[in-house]
Amino acid sequence: MNYKDLLTTIGFKSQENTVGISSKKYQQSGDYRIEVDFEKNVIDYGNLIGFGSKTTQNFSQAENFVVLECVNRLLEKGYKPQNIILEKTYPAGHGTSGRLDICVTREDNSEYLLIECKTYG
Repeated sequence: MNYKDLLTTIGFKSQENTVGISSKKYQQSGDYRIEVDFEKNVIDYGNLIGFGSKTTQNFSQAENFVVLECVNRLLEKGYKPQNIILEKTYPAGHGTSGRLDICVTREDNSEYLLIECKTYG
């Protein structure tokens, strides 16, 4: 898959005076910005979106771009970046745990949406 084409399709633009960086501003979130650096293979979700782990902030798996597209849609729909947590760890019973791709919380920090992203096929 051509990730640059995907980003263009969902509204990301090449940043001026940079090489290989695309970004998108979300006006409804106070011009919050997400940047994707193709030179470093890094997805920068900014400083308000929370993380339980940083495994979705790179290009190592195609699913990371599915997570990016989902976060993009959540922000476009007006969800606040500070209410989004990526790779949240949760207890799974018998002393085990798992990781959820995206958790959206209410203003009181209670969980509202639990999203597991998958690639096509």
